[in-house]
Amino acid sequence: MLSFDENGWLFPDPLKNITHDIDSAEIDDLLKLAKEEDYWSAGIRETVKKRLEKDKDDVRLDWIVEDLMIKNTGGTVISMPFGKDIITFNSNRHFFRGENQQYLKSVPSLRRRQEGKSKYECELIKGIALMRSLQFAKFIWKIDVVPYWEAKLSDINIDALAQHYGFDTCLLDLTNDFRTALFFATCKYDYKTDSYRPLTKKDIEATEDSKYGVIFHSPNWVLDYLNGGSFEWHMRHLNDHREEPYSFYSGELDGMAFQIGYQPLMRCHHQSGYIMPMMNATPLQSDNRFEKIRFLQTEELSNRVYEMMDKGKKIFPYEGIGKALDILHTIQKAVIFSEDDLLYAYDYGVVDKKMFPTIDDLRKAITAFQVDGECVSIQKDEINYPISPSVLQEINAEYNGRNLLDVVGNMIHQYPEQRRYREQRCIDIYGKLI
Repeated sequence: MLSFDENGWLFPDPLKNITHDIDSAEIDDLLKLAKEEDYWSAGIRETVKKRLEKDKDDVRLDWIVEDLMIKNTGGTVISMPFGKDIITFNSNRHFFRGENQQYLKSVPSLRRRQEGKSKYECELIKGIALMRSLQFAKFIWKIDVVPYWEAKLSDINIDALAQHYGFDTCLLDLTNDFRTALFFATCKYDYKTDSYRPLTKKDIEATEDSKYGVIFHSPNWVLDYLNGGSFEWHMRHLNDHREEPYSFYSGELDGMAFQIGYQPLMRCHHQSGYIMPMMNATPLQSDNRFEKIRFLQTEELSNRVYEMMDKGKKIFPYEGIGKALDILHTIQKAVIFSEDDLLYAYDYGVVDKKMFPTIDDLRKAITAFQVDGECVSIQKDEINYPISPSVLQEINAEYNGRNLLDVVGNMIHQYPEQRRYREQRCIDIYGKLI
């Protein structure tokens, strides 16, 4: 019977970096452990909630309670080193990643896009990916809930949202919920419909590698920025006196897991999502901080998990943005960008300044580059992706009816300086406090 040891590992000698084969009974063991994590997390939340009822004013709590709250309780506003304030969801004590077949390298989509390319080409591919992500950010800003969320609740994590809605990034998805990882390990994505379906016999028997599903596991304290995983990073940056945030694309944040927290679009928190920057990091297969777990795929298991997760709706909820799927697909393949998009890629993308000393150098290089046979162009004006008023109204109707306090668990704890920052963002966006 599988169980976690006192340090959170499932198997002896985790640093040996070997693959462990498990059967259906042991998958059931892990599902039971997932329920135990739910109970643990709910208990922590109730403990903190009771304590907060006694601390109604804005004074900081004693460090033990504050530390417990930040690590494990939803509704806490936390400032991250990449420059965003997030509202946390409940944390568990483990990280998982599920993949529906064996891969040679588990790395982010941007890294896969750069595979086999020269350093020069990799810089251009990175720049194009960043410009597409920014265009995605500008598009979703048209949806009422997005600017409202930033004005009232927390910052929009564009990189995380781009990652979860089909754009190439340097981020790898993790989850603190085994059931979510098992779903991704036993179901198949359909790009055209932006949805998942169970595996078929044909899928399973396509190759030797597709006969197996894979789960990567690591205890929370090994990776989590908020729970011990940042100790070495803090030691390396002890004498940093910088005001600007760290970019995911600098490589400085590689290898740590960051909670995405609640976001205005729903996918991230439904998947209990974390992101791990891997601009230069080793693939998971050679990262000995992860246990590698393998199991034989079957149609029966795939269908069982698919139904358990409400045909995917529990982690891939139907939401308004799905009505603009054709536009998202267009942006994902965009080759026409604005000067503002280019500036963002140059600055935030931490472009190699030895290779491209000025933004003009990057512009010349990127407009001489082809993506899937199409030339890239940069224009002065913003790129407009039109959406009909009726469709936008339908999208807004999907989000505007929600009680956002319910969405974040009916509890928000923030410090005075965080509240003042949010009020200023509201003024920046709407010209006044609302």
